[in-house]
Amino acid sequence: MAREAGGVLYETDIYREWAPPSGWREVVACCWEQRVSAARVQRVLPDGHADLIIYSTGQVEVVGLHDRVALPVLPAGTHLRGIRFRPAAVAAAFQTTASLLRNQTVPADAVLSSKAARRLIDADAIDTWIRSIKPNPRTWAAVNLLAGQSVDEVAMALDISGRHLRRLVLADVGLPPKVYQQVVRLQRFVHAIDAGAQLAAAAASAGYADQPHLTRAVSRFCGIAPSRLARERRSA
Repeated sequence: MAREAGGVLYETDIYREWAPPSGWREVVACCWEQRVSAARVQRVLPDGHADLIIYSTGQVEVVGLHDRVALPVLPAGTHLRGIRFRPAAVAAAFQTTASLLRNQTVPADAVLSSKAARRLIDADAIDTWIRSIKPNPRTWAAVNLLAGQSVDEVAMALDISGRHLRRLVLADVGLPPKVYQQVVRLQRFVHAIDAGAQLAAAAASAGYADQPHLTRAVSRFCGIAPSRLARERRSA
């Protein structure tokens, strides 16, 4: 979202996303780039994905799945490139228990070896690394099913206990199954708002039972009321 705290858009600000190469698509949802002309605080909502962020300075960071809003300060002139990882690929990509990255932004060498982290500024090295990532097939199935079924239904479909499902998703994705579902629902609401839907219609299409449920969810995950969230995104 290219805007400062006061809501002013700058023509030199850029945020864009594009589809990853075909060989990445099992583990990568999209690639993205952002340029910031004026220093600002950015509201980053939980989106059910992890990110690898590469700064123009060469700094590389890993961002785990969040269940709360993040408000990073972006200095003037910030230029970021990112790779957004699908939730089932987090542990496999970063070779760590994904729950340790929950609500965290850490240097890449905190989860990967220093040598592997340094190589991530090289396009060929990134391509080789991403093509080598192999998510747990059961986690992949769980994440896909959680988008449309209850936790109990997913556990039954996978022939595992609810406790086993929770351990699996926490370890490989980073959030408990129910929290992950709540983040998915929030993103459905956000996408509807971005597409121009009014609050009531966006809430209904996302699956919120009523206005109080929507307000509680948006306040929890975004730190503001739904109406303000809608205004912020539309002004951007």
